[in-house]
Amino acid sequence: MPSLRRIYNKIPSFSKSGRHALGFLNITQFLGIINDNVFKFVMAFLLIDTLGFSKASTILSATGAIYVIPFLLFSSSAGILADRFSKQKLLVVMKVAEIGVMVLAIFAFGAKSVWGCYTLLFLLSTHSAAFGPSKYGIIPELVPKEAVSRANGLITSFTYLAIITGTFLASFLTEITGRHFTWIALFCLLIAIGGFFSALAIKQTLAQGANKKINGFFVREIYQTLKYTRNITHLLPAIFGSAFFLMIGAFTQLNIIPFALQSLNLSEVAGGYLFLATALGIALGSFIAGRISRKRIELGLSCFAGFGISLFFILVAIFSSSLYAVIISLLFIGILGGAFIVPLDTFIQINSDGEKRGQTIGAANFLSFTGVLIASFALYFFNQICGLSSAASFAVMGFITFCFSIFLVLRFSDLFFSFLSRILLYPLRFKPPNNEMIENSLSSILILENASWRHALLLAGVLPNIHFLIPADSKKWRWYHSLFFSIHRAPEEGHIEEIINQAKKYQQQEIVSCVMLSGTLSQNQVQPSSSFFNFFKRSSQIFYVRFIKDKASGRQTVRFEK
Repeated sequence: MPSLRRIYNKIPSFSKSGRHALGFLNITQFLGIINDNVFKFVMAFLLIDTLGFSKASTILSATGAIYVIPFLLFSSSAGILADRFSKQKLLVVMKVAEIGVMVLAIFAFGAKSVWGCYTLLFLLSTHSAAFGPSKYGIIPELVPKEAVSRANGLITSFTYLAIITGTFLASFLTEITGRHFTWIALFCLLIAIGGFFSALAIKQTLAQGANKKINGFFVREIYQTLKYTRNITHLLPAIFGSAFFLMIGAFTQLNIIPFALQSLNLSEVAGGYLFLATALGIALGSFIAGRISRKRIELGLSCFAGFGISLFFILVAIFSSSLYAVIISLLFIGILGGAFIVPLDTFIQINSDGEKRGQTIGAANFLSFTGVLIASFALYFFNQICGLSSAASFAVMGFITFCFSIFLVLRFSDLFFSFLSRILLYPLRFKPPNNEMIENSLSSILILENASWRHALLLAGVLPNIHFLIPADSKKWRWYHSLFFSIHRAPEEGHIEEIINQAKKYQQQEIVSCVMLSGTLSQNQVQPSSSFFNFFKRSSQIFYVRFIKDKASGRQTVRFEK
C-alpha cells in the first residue's frame, strides 16, 4: 500500500489559478460551520430525548465543554502542520475526516449511543481546530496583501451567517423529520461532501518549508510562539484582542438566555433566538469593516469599536425590560464586534512570519478558546458568587470591555491617532500631502515647533507609524510620557543634540520620529558655530514640519521643509 505521504502528495486541485479561490474557500468554511452547528444542536436534542429533560442542563454543559477542549489541545499542533504542508491539501484532508465523522454519525444517531455522540462531537471539534490555522493562514496566499482586509471581512461575515443558518436548520430539520435524527445525520454527510469538493476547487498552495516538529507539550509551544510575536510590533496585543472578542461573544451567548428569563419574561427558546441578532450584526459589521479598511489594516477601528461595544452592553442593562431596545443593542454589539475583529485578524495574518503564520494563528486560537472558558467562569462568578442579575452582568462586561479598549488605544496609539485624524480632522480642515512628500519623510527626522495636539493629530493622519519625542521639560505633555506606545520622553529642549540622537535610534528601527518642541530652535539658543548647527545645516535627514493654510478653502496642508 502507498504511504500516507504519497497519498497526500497526490491530492489534486481543480483550480490552477487564483481566480475564485477565495470564493471556494468561503464555501468550504461556510458549509463546515453549518455542519458543526447542525450536528452539535441536533445531537443535544437527541440526547435530551434519550436521557430526559431533567438532564438538559448537564447535556448542554457537556456539549459546550467537549466542543472547546480540542481547540485547546490541538490548535498549536494544527498551526505547525499548516506551516509544514500545503494549506490547500490540509483543507482537503480535513474535509475527508469530516465525511468520515458524518458516516459514523448515521450509525451513532440510529443507535442513540450517548458515548458515541460525545465521541463524534470531540472528533468533529478536532477537525474544526485543525481546520482553523489553514483556513485563515491561506488567505494571504490567495489574495494580494491590499485585499486581505476585505477577504477577512467576507470570511468573518459568512462565518456568522453560517452560525445563524446552522442554528436555524438544527431546529427546522428536527421538526420536519419528526425527530428522525438519522436522516439529519445523512443531511450532514451531504453537506460534508459538498465541502470536500469545494476544498478541491481552492487554488493549490505551496508548503512554507517550516521543519518544526509537533511537541506533545503544547503549552510550551504556545508560550514560545507568543514570545516570538513580541518581536513584531503590535502583533501580541492584536492576538489578545482577537481572544477578547471571542470571550465577550461567548459571554453574550451564555448570558442571553438567563437574561431573557429574568428581564424580558421570555422562554429559554426565545432567549436563544435573541443571540441571532448579535450574530447577524457581526456578519454585517464584518462586511462593512472589510469595505472600510480597503487597503489599510485599521487597528484604530478596533479601538473605536471596543468603546462602542462597551456602551451598548451598558444600554442592554439600562433598558433590560424593553425587548426592542435590547434587540437593537444586541444588533449593534454584533455590528461593532465585526468591526472590532476583522482588523485584528487581518493584522495577525499579514504580520506573522510566513513560516510561522500557522503557529501564530494556532496560538491565537488557543487563547481565543481559553477566552470561551473564561466567559463560562465569569458568568458563574457574576451570577452565583456575586449574586448579580444577568442585566447587571452585561453592565460589568461593558466596563471590562471599556478598560480593555483603553489598553488597545495605549498599545495601538500610533494607528489609533492616525484613524482618529483621518475620520474627524481630514474632512474638516486638512488636505493630505502628495505621496512623494510622504515617501521622503520615511527616511527623515521631523521637527515640529510650537507643537500642539491638533498638529500632532494631523501629522499622525499623514504618517500612521509616526512616533513623537516630547522633551522632558514640556509641561503640557508631561502626563503622557510612557503611557502611549508612540509617545516617548526625550531630553530637555536645551539638549537638542541628544534629542536628535534619540530620534536617529528610532529611525534605525524604521520608525518615523517627530520631535515636538514647545518653542523654536532659535529660542533654544542653537549657535551657528555649534557642531549641531553645522550638522543640521548639511543634513538631508532633518525636516521642519510646516502647516500651510489655503486662504480659498480654509483647509490646511502639511509640508516638510529643510
